[in-house]
Amino acid sequence: MNSKTIVILGGGIGGVVAARRLRRLLGPAHRIVLVEREARHLFQPSLLWLMTGQRTAAGISRPLSALARQGIEVVQGEIERIDPAQRSVQVAGTTLTGDYLVIALGAELAAETIPGLAAAGHNFYTLAGAESLRAARLALTRGRVAMLVCGMPFKCPAAPYEAAMLLEADFRARGLGAAVRFDIYTPEPGPMSTAGPEVSQQLRQMIESRGIGYHPGHAITQVDADARRLLFANGSSTEFDLLAYFAPGMALMFL
Repeated sequence: MNSKTIVILGGGIGGVVAARRLRRLLGPAHRIVLVEREARHLFQPSLLWLMTGQRTAAGISRPLSALARQGIEVVQGEIERIDPAQRSVQVAGTTLTGDYLVIALGAELAAETIPGLAAAGHNFYTLAGAESLRAARLALTRGRVAMLVCGMPFKCPAAPYEAAMLLEADFRARGLGAAVRFDIYTPEPGPMSTAGPEVSQQLRQMIESRGIGYHPGHAITQVDADARRLLFANGSSTEFDLLAYFAPGMALMFL
């Protein structure tokens, strides 16, 4: 049997699971190469618990270099170019070529596409944003918390709603439930509408039963960081004291 090389781009959940699964299925003659720009794998679903102080960055990440013990080669570096026809990738000036190419890069979050967004709030689906939100929530003792979904589609459809309920529970546990109002603003017609109308309605009831305001059909166009105001495409606007947002995503494209 001729040995084959499989190059996997992306060290997120998809890339790591693919690498480990292929390593178990294929014999040792075949190479599994994982390419990732970060040195550590971050388990993003746990960022929601990090923002409420229930997890630490060290507790939800692992060094990708540990995959070497399983027979997976790890190449750390920025991907500069992908050639699907040749099944090759350029990483930090070096070209890697495989018999098979698996692209698991996900999407790049792009807060800069919404004017004023990055300066006004905390992108809770990044490590830095979840850590800054963790600190900011402790400084707020009264006011309005806005949870903002900035665009569709977005990864992990449940995350904004889980995050809102976790934050509401955190404030309530600290005796601030009556002093802080929570609202969710989203361009969706309903929460997790991809799961169907029944699930969406049940989730909305769950959210609103906790006193969290739910505002569908609100597509953000601009954030006024100085006035702490959200401006929406439907002409409405609202003020906030603490803004947690799920940034719009952009697919990664290479020529």
